[in-house]
Amino acid sequence: MPLSRRNVLALTGAAALAPLLASCGSDTGRDLQYWAAFSDRQQRDYFRRERVDAFQGTLKVRLTVKPTDSIDRLTQTALAAGAGPDLVQAAGPAQLGAYAAAGYLLPLDDYARRYGWESMLAPWAMAASRVGGRLLALPGDFEGMFLVYNPATLERHGWPVPTSRAEFEAICTEAKAKGLMPVAAGNADWRAATEWWVTFALNHSAGPDAVYSALQGRTPWTDPVFVDAISLLNDYYQRGWWGGGVDAYFTNTFPGLYAALAAGTAVFMINGTWATTEIGPYFGAAAGNDATWDWAPLFPLRDGVPAQVLDLAIGESLSINAHSRNPDATAEYLHFLESDPQRQARGIAEASLQPAPVPLTAADFPPTVDERLSRLYTWLSTPATVGYTTWTFFPQQTDTDLYTNFDKVITGQLTVPEYLAGLDEVFRGELAAGKVPVAPAPTGVAR
Repeated sequence: MPLSRRNVLALTGAAALAPLLASCGSDTGRDLQYWAAFSDRQQRDYFRRERVDAFQGTLKVRLTVKPTDSIDRLTQTALAAGAGPDLVQAAGPAQLGAYAAAGYLLPLDDYARRYGWESMLAPWAMAASRVGGRLLALPGDFEGMFLVYNPATLERHGWPVPTSRAEFEAICTEAKAKGLMPVAAGNADWRAATEWWVTFALNHSAGPDAVYSALQGRTPWTDPVFVDAISLLNDYYQRGWWGGGVDAYFTNTFPGLYAALAAGTAVFMINGTWATTEIGPYFGAAAGNDATWDWAPLFPLRDGVPAQVLDLAIGESLSINAHSRNPDATAEYLHFLESDPQRQARGIAEASLQPAPVPLTAADFPPTVDERLSRLYTWLSTPATVGYTTWTFFPQQTDTDLYTNFDKVITGQLTVPEYLAGLDEVFRGELAAGKVPVAPAPTGVAR
């Protein structure tokens, strides 16, 4: 996606709202209005050239670039005023429910039939884009989680790339004894980063079947399978494996963690596809070293959990403004953005844009692609079991409590049962209010 995962959900004061709303009111209706934010100039320029200027449709697209830390709040304010862009960018399915309840979004079911979106895009992502049985968005991009490592570090110490809990724990134990940081982790830059590792524990210890059952309201979050999963993750923190210790965890920054991985003082990092846009400057010639990085799939933490679980997320949802003067032309542009696997693959290769969830093969990528990226996204396109990332499949307040209160678990302010009891209470309220995003069955990633 154009935004870093750590920026896309950031909400700040809505600066410069008056000029923004004035510009909405002066729209002539002759161009399609699209607001977006980008992590860097390269992505912005590439998107404008290849995804805006290259569009040959009914109407011209006018791209307005907004600050990453305020686009979400600016969009909400404009929509509430009956204005805003024709094509609405939201921070994933958890936000769609609120937009739908406010009447901001146009149902897309007729367009889906016209353009064949159900067969074009991954079923799990389409399911998560529905609210109350209606398709209200398309997944603008998708994310996945994986293990990051420096091959030279593993080779130096004679460690394999772990494929099981036993291998992982053995390496972490030895790494800690040698004074290394077993897992590079911290949330000083982005407090919500904690949810990445809770997502790992839930899906790879409790397992996708258990998480899916809980999201349907059938299994409480206080179930022993979740107690075991959260207790295991907490134990990893208490052993000093995550970020080098609880105190360091809260002060670790991502630049420092990437640098530690490159230097070999940290062994692993559990991160998401957004990391591929950030990690480069710390490795190789750009950093004045000869270090390299690679990735591997995450692994089960409990017997009975599938070996291949893809922790998947929608980083950006794209909808049509209910007040758009040009809904048909906007749907035409939306189809352009979402279709063509080769266009998606070029965006990955040339600007590190995360793609829409269309199936990708090695043949879709240009010859210039970083092999690690083509391997990553073809892997994420393979049929496997869905793992439920908390920021996509959990309702908003539950998700917020999930990461803020887990910080209290690792500092001893809450016990694991207390943490899960509070989580369950909040979730039950949001479930009753219809705020839980639609979760596909665990095998829903099959193409």
